[in-house]
This record gives sequence, structure tokens and C-alpha cells, in this order.
Amino acid sequence: MPAKDDHHDIVVRCLTNAGWTILSEQEYLSIGTSPETHRRLYIDIKAGLSDGLVILIEVKSLARSPVHQLMELLGQYLVYRAALEYLDIDIPLYIAVTQQGFENAFHHVLGQQIMRQYEVQLVVYDPLLEEIREWIPIL
Repeated sequence: MPAKDDHHDIVVRCLTNAGWTILSEQEYLSIGTSPETHRRLYIDIKAGLSDGLVILIEVKSLARSPVHQLMELLGQYLVYRAALEYLDIDIPLYIAVTQQGFENAFHHVLGQQIMRQYEVQLVVYDPLLEEIREWIPIL
């Protein structure tokens, strides 16, 4: 199993503080056409609301170079989306980023273009207050 992002537990607390139930951590996906070609993917969090809404969340702290982090984030996001589509799993996938990471990366024209072009869904959180600040698009 992959290592947790530094902010993983903070995002879990943000979600539970907002009324979400954590259904699983390190949600496992297996994709391939034979046992020899199976690849394992792990999405950080699967959460649900009492109304039946379920989402998947990948946590990214965006602590390093914003451009480098955007490249890694987008690549991982697109691989997960492709796997979910291939497996016919219709659960929305979000990337959790800090308020500061969002401002540094997604307020920039490059970040805005990435969000538009690839329809990246974000959950923006405050790690100090442990609260969700914004859902993009709004849930």
C-alpha cells in the first residue's frame, strides 16, 4: 500500500467535521485483462453522506513547486479517472488541496486552464481549522 500524504489525516478530519462518513481509506482498484497484467491503484479516501452520495478523494498538499505539483497531480488524476471509467465505476473523483495550495496553483492561468480542459474536481480545505472551504464544482 502506498504511503499516506502528509495531510491525509487532516483531510479525513475535515470531511468528518463536515458530516461525511469515511467509508474506506486507500480504496483499492485492480485493473488489467489478465492476472499478469493487473495493476493496483489506491485512491486515498472514499467518503459518503447520509443521502447516499459517495465520492473518492486523492489528497495532495502541493507543498513543492506549483508547476511540478500540477504535473504530478494531473497525471495521477487522469490515470485514476481512466481506471474508474474502464471499471465502470461511476463515483466522482476529487483532489483535496489546501487553501494555500489552491491559491498558489489554481489561481494561476495555467491552473485555471488545467481545471477547464481536464474538468478537475477539487475540494479545498483549511488544514489549521480542519474544515472544508470549497467544493469545485459545488456539490
